[in-house]
Amino acid sequence: MNDIRDELLKILKKMDPNIVDDSLDIKFLQQYKNRYDVFGQFKDDKGIYEFALSFDTKGKIYRQHINMIQTLKLREELEKKLRE
Repeated sequence: MNDIRDELLKILKKMDPNIVDDSLDIKFLQQYKNRYDVFGQFKDDKGIYEFALSFDTKGKIYRQHINMIQTLKLREELEKKLRE
């Protein structure tokens, strides 16, 4: 699992170099013969993202979808209002 996580981080860093490594959360992983389908979340300096990637063992990407689901500013505002 760690080798898949490392390969996934390498691919995501090519797309977004500001990703926080510890924030990578793999929610779904499906393995075929030499291909992985992965769904999960990660953070960078702008917000929280969801992603769906399909890649092989050599790092070739077959399908990719990355969407921001929440900005960090919005999250901070919500947490502040909940504390009040």
